[in-house]
Amino acid sequence: MNMVVNDLADLKGIGPKYAAILKEIGVDSIKELRHRNAANLKEMIESRHGAVVGLSETECQTWIDEAKAVEP
Repeated sequence: MNMVVNDLADLKGIGPKYAAILKEIGVDSIKELRHRNAANLKEMIESRHGAVVGLSETECQTWIDEAKAVEP
């Protein structure tokens, strides 16, 4: 049986802190993250949490790319 990775914290560069932030804005799975836009994602996080140190649009795009690389 194949284990499906569906925990955002398992993706490279996310970890538990960002996974919790993403879940708070409604991105609660890798499948959901795949369909997001990096600029919008960053904007949503910052509108909820204020500026997040180290968070960039490039970082958000990396998460989206990582999500797309995981087998559905």
